[in-house]
Order: sequence, then structure tokens, then C-alpha cells
Amino acid sequence: MRIAYISDLHSNIYAVEALEKDLKNERIDEIRCLGDIVGYGANPKEVVQWVMENCSITLRGNHDTLVSDAEPIVILHPEVLKVAEWTVDQLTDKEIDFLANLEKDYEEKNLILTHDEPCMPGSMYYVTSEKDAKDTFSAYSEQFCFYGHTHLPVIFVKDRDTKEVKSFKVDKYKIKENEQYLVNAGSVGQPRDKDPRISYLIHDTDTNELIYKRVEYDVEKAVQDILNAGLPSMFAYRLREGK
Repeated sequence: MRIAYISDLHSNIYAVEALEKDLKNERIDEIRCLGDIVGYGANPKEVVQWVMENCSITLRGNHDTLVSDAEPIVILHPEVLKVAEWTVDQLTDKEIDFLANLEKDYEEKNLILTHDEPCMPGSMYYVTSEKDAKDTFSAYSEQFCFYGHTHLPVIFVKDRDTKEVKSFKVDKYKIKENEQYLVNAGSVGQPRDKDPRISYLIHDTDTNELIYKRVEYDVEKAVQDILNAGLPSMFAYRLREGK
């Protein structure tokens, strides 16, 4: 089975359209969304509708919480708040209710999913270093945790015997029985690893591999839509450099 993990779509329909084509080419069996469907970008309605129609599991990210008012959340960045207010006006009550009713985490046999910090889903904490990962591994016993939020694709690996934690930024990683994994899928709609291409992850349960995909999309269309909507230009121009 080939399961795609996608995260941080951020209202970027052009990235999502390119993603959809690649998912079909990769013969994906199931799509799981790790949150932050909205925010930053200019096409929230189209992206929310795509997620509703295509994802078997969808989590609520911090931007989804802010837009849907699902629960109290402290975000003080004035430009982020401006986009959130604009986004609310673009969505129907049904679409906002969809965001509001999403769970912040998900568990099944041998894996957990969360948008941000598995220790405390919804905390908005960024797990980016091996030290962060070492602390986080103590919060769960399952072999896999897939998460998003940082927009940075990385695999943290804990050796169950030595307890050593290492990070890997690779295209493909072979899963081993004696290892535990904390895996960030990167971002579809707003990558921040200085690579503007879409990032998403495939978990191939037949070959026991974690596979990262990078896909080009029409960045300039996304940039122009943000500018034309009168949204903060910083969220447009950063797409060009992937940061």
C-alpha cells in the first residue's frame, strides 16, 4: 500500500493541482492530510474542497483552528490575522464547520499523526532539531509519527537499542524494525527549505520505504493571486525562494 502524507497546503491551489497529478502518477492508495489547509494563500475555498473530497484522514492545524474558531488560539502576527479574516469571508459555513470539527491528532496501530508537537497537539511547537526529536520520542511508543507544521522535510530516527537519535534529509529511507521514526512531510503550499517545489511523503508499506517527492508547480500564479487579493505581499514573494 502506498500512503501519501501531505501537510501545510496553505490555500495554494496551484500547488495542490500539481500534487494531484503526481499522486495519480505515483498510484497512491490513500491520502492523509496533516493540517494547515488554509492560511497565507489566496484560494482557500478550492483547497478546502479538494481536501474534503480526496483525503481519508485530515487533521486540524493552527491556521485551520484560527480561521474556524474551533478553540482559543493565540496568534499575534498581524499579517497572519489579516489573512485569516479574509479567509473566513471566502468560505461557506459548511467549509468552516469542516475545519472546526477536525481532530488535532490521530492514532492507529503502530503510528500516530499530528500537525505539530506529538507531546501536546495544538501547542504550535516546532520540532526541528535532533534534541527536539529526542524529547518528542519519549511521548509515544508507536514506531511512526508523521507530522507537519515546520514546512521542513526531515526524518528523525531513534535506534531502539542504543537510544541514539539522528536526522536524515534524503529522497528515500529504508525502514528497519529496530528503529522508531518521527517524520515531517514538508509543505505542499509553502515550502521553507529553500526549495520552492512541493514536498510530500509516500509511505510504501510493501517495500518498507519512506519516499519524499518534490514537484514543481506554477509559483507565479500563486504569487499573483495573493497580490491580486490584496493579501500581504510577504506571503507571495517567499514562495519564489521556498522560505
